[in-house]
Amino acid sequence: MRHVLIADDHEVTRRGVRQLLHEGFEGVEVVEAADGEAVVAALPTRRWDLLLLDIMMPGRGILDLLARIRAVDAAVPVLVLTAAVEIEYVFQTMKAGANGLIHKHRASDDLLEAIAKVVGGGTYLHADTAAEVASSLRQEPRARPHERLSSREFEIFRLIALGRAIKEIASDLDLSDKTVATYLARIREKTGLTSHVEIARYSMQNGLVD
Repeated sequence: MRHVLIADDHEVTRRGVRQLLHEGFEGVEVVEAADGEAVVAALPTRRWDLLLLDIMMPGRGILDLLARIRAVDAAVPVLVLTAAVEIEYVFQTMKAGANGLIHKHRASDDLLEAIAKVVGGGTYLHADTAAEVASSLRQEPRARPHERLSSREFEIFRLIALGRAIKEIASDLDLSDKTVATYLARIREKTGLTSHVEIARYSMQNGLVD
């Protein structure tokens, strides 16, 4: 492994991951990106062996960002770093093009294991997360409100939970204000959550936002 792109809006996190990479892999070159636009701009500059992507990057939501990443580079291994382990979150992210997902609070050895697995062409979920996923699949389907949402609705749902205004969401996702408002109406209808405050509270209670 030679070229790694670390995408995280927290400098301290980027510095810590960079140090871990230099300790765990010889001769690795690390480039940093602080937002989604910088990630997309960096992708064509070289052949990347790994993209370490924070799930809470500023700007476009993670699902939209993964779609843009895959449009530019369909082959780059993407390992998503997250502070949430909500199972539906795992499903959405992996479906959108991530090769693996790991909680930020895992030990350094777990992160190195995840990196090796993804760079080697595999997929990665920590054993605990994989067990939760398996358990969820075995259970009788009882959709919670947010599980009724489409990928785009879920993305807008999370941005609303993070306090983003309709105009901001429209700008980030290249949509019109009217289109975002239509999605919001569908979200309210499907979830029964009628205000931004209720959406934010629900998201916090269910681990959908940091």
